[in-house]
Amino acid sequence: MSHAHSLAPGQKVFGINISNRLRRNYVFPAAGFIPFPDTHGYAEYQDNTPPLPEKLDHNSGKSFSGDNGWSIEYASFGVRYAAIPLFLLPLPPSRIEVIIPDQIDWPAELWSKLDARDSVHVDSSRIVKLGIARHLCRALEHWSSRAENFEKHYRSLPFGSTIRVSRLKANVQDIEFVTIPNDWLPEYMLSAETLRKMWGFEREKMPPEIDYTQLRFEKHLSSEVILISLPPDSGEKRMVFKSQKRTPATLYHELKNLLSLSPARTIIRAPQYLVTLACPAPSENRVCGFLLEYYELGSLQDILPKWRLNGTLKLHQQVNWAKEVTSALIHLNSAPGQFYSDLRMDQILLSHNNDGPETVVLIDFEQNRNVYNWAPPEIYYLEWVAELGSPEFARTDELSKETMDKYSGILTRYLFSRDYPLPLRAAGAIYDNPPHGWYFPWLASTPQERESGTVYELGKVLWCLFEGVGDADIILGRSNVYEAEQRFPEFRRTPEPLRDLIRNCTAGAREWIDGPIKIYRREGKIFPLGKTGLNGEPEGTLEETKETIKTFWQNEMSKAEAFILARERYDKGEATEDDLNLLHYLRRPTLNEVFQSLKKFEESML
Repeated sequence: MSHAHSLAPGQKVFGINISNRLRRNYVFPAAGFIPFPDTHGYAEYQDNTPPLPEKLDHNSGKSFSGDNGWSIEYASFGVRYAAIPLFLLPLPPSRIEVIIPDQIDWPAELWSKLDARDSVHVDSSRIVKLGIARHLCRALEHWSSRAENFEKHYRSLPFGSTIRVSRLKANVQDIEFVTIPNDWLPEYMLSAETLRKMWGFEREKMPPEIDYTQLRFEKHLSSEVILISLPPDSGEKRMVFKSQKRTPATLYHELKNLLSLSPARTIIRAPQYLVTLACPAPSENRVCGFLLEYYELGSLQDILPKWRLNGTLKLHQQVNWAKEVTSALIHLNSAPGQFYSDLRMDQILLSHNNDGPETVVLIDFEQNRNVYNWAPPEIYYLEWVAELGSPEFARTDELSKETMDKYSGILTRYLFSRDYPLPLRAAGAIYDNPPHGWYFPWLASTPQERESGTVYELGKVLWCLFEGVGDADIILGRSNVYEAEQRFPEFRRTPEPLRDLIRNCTAGAREWIDGPIKIYRREGKIFPLGKTGLNGEPEGTLEETKETIKTFWQNEMSKAEAFILARERYDKGEATEDDLNLLHYLRRPTLNEVFQSLKKFEESML
C-alpha cells in the first residue's frame, strides 16, 4: 500500500470501502460463511489525496480536450463502462463496453484520486462526476488518436464487443487497450423465424425486423437499454432499444411475454421492431434485441421525489397511480405469464395522456429476481438457500463443502416436496423456451402464493407513492439521486386510512419484525446499522462492520431455514401455531381487495 494510504500506528479504521469483487462479502448471504479477503489496504484506504485535475464537462459528461473526445454514458459496478467515441457519431447502438480491473486492483495511489469506492454504487450517467470517468475519457482519447485506422477498426467491431484494460495506470498514456470482438455471440442467438416456431405464433404476430446498424445511438438509459432514433426515412422517431450482449435467453423470454400479453393502457406496448444481427449466408439474421416505445417523462423512482420537492405532487394523482398499478397487476395475474416478479419504482414509467392525466406504465417482463429490499421474504429466503447450496446459483466458489451440503439438502428436500423438477437450473447460454422463465422461487409457488408475493411488492410501491419517495430503502449494491431521504416503513405523509393497508400488504417484511438490514451503505462505504456516522451516530470500525455482516447473514439464514420448515409442515397439514406465525404471506390481502380499499379511499376524498 502506498504511503498516501498508510495508517498511523494505532489509527482506527471505520467502515469498509466497497468494490465490485467485495459485493459477495456484504450484499449476499455467502458473506456470513466465507472469510473476508485481504484487500491489500483497499478496504480501509483513507480519502486523503486530491483528485486529478478536471478535464470533463460535468454538465455533458464529455471529454473536451481535443478532437478525439469520448463520453462515459453508463457504468456497472465501476468495472464496465459504456464509452462512446463522440468524434465518430452518428453510430449504431453497438453495445461496445470498456472493461477495467476491479477497484482493489487499481494502483493504491489512484483509489482516492479516481473515486474508487464511489464508482461501485453509481450506475447511471452520474458516473461522469467521478475521477475514473475523467481518467478513462483522457486515456481513450490518447489511445484512439494514436491508433492506426481507428475509425475503420472501431466501426468493424461486432455488436457487443469489448475494449479491455488489463491494468489501470496513473499516466493515461501508459494505459493499454485491447479490443475483443464478440464473434461468438451469434452462436447463441436465434432467428425470428426460429423463435416464432418455438412459440407457436402466427407470422403476423411477429414484429418487423430491422438491422441494428440502421439505428442511431442517442444515449444510454441503463446498462441494457439505449435511446435510439430510427433512420430519417422513418421520421427520426426515437425509441428504446433493449438488448443482451452475452446470453440472450432472458431477452427472448421477455419478448415472448410482451408479444403474448393482451394490451392494457398500464402495460408497455408490445415491441414494434425486432432488432437483428446480420449473419453470413446461409444463416438467417439473429435477434439481438427489440424496440419499445420511449416514455420521456421517466420512472416514478425519479419523478416522485422531484415532484414532491417542487410541490407538484398531488394526492389525487398518487391515488390514481396506485389504482393503475394495482389494476395492471390484476391484469397480469390472469395473463399467460402468471406472475410479475420485478416490481419496484424504476420499473414504473409515466406516460403522457392526450385525453387526461399521466398514466403509469409497467415495464420489464423477464420474470427474474428482484433486489432483496423489494422481494417478499418467502421468495428471497429460497433464493438465499440456493445461493449457498446450488452450484448454479452460488455467487462464490469459497463456500465450504459442509455449507454447500447443508443447504443443498434443504433445497432439494423442499423442491422435491413441491414436485419441482430437479436438478435446479438457471437460464443457460442456449434459450430453451421455458413456459414461465427460470426463477424457481416464484415457479415453485402456488398461484395464491404468487399473488401474495405480488401484493407484498405492491405494498412497498404504495408506501413510495404516498410518501413521495423513489425507493423503499437504501440498496447495498447501487445508489440513486434521492436516496437516504426516508426508509420504509417510516410514515410521514401517507393518509392514515392507507397506512393499515400498506402494513397488511407488507406482512412479513423484516422491517416490521426486526428492523432494516443491519448493514448500511453510506455512499462508497458500508457500516453497521446504528453506527453509520450520520445524524450524530458514531462510525463502526472495520472489525465491527465485518462482524455485523457475518452475524446478520448467519441470522438471516437461520430465519430462512425456519421458514422453509414451517412451510413444509403447512403443506402437509401439520403446521403448528409457531409455524403459522412465520407464514405471513397467508394473511396478506388479495389484489382485488387492495384495489377496493384504494377505491373506497378515493370515494372518501370526494
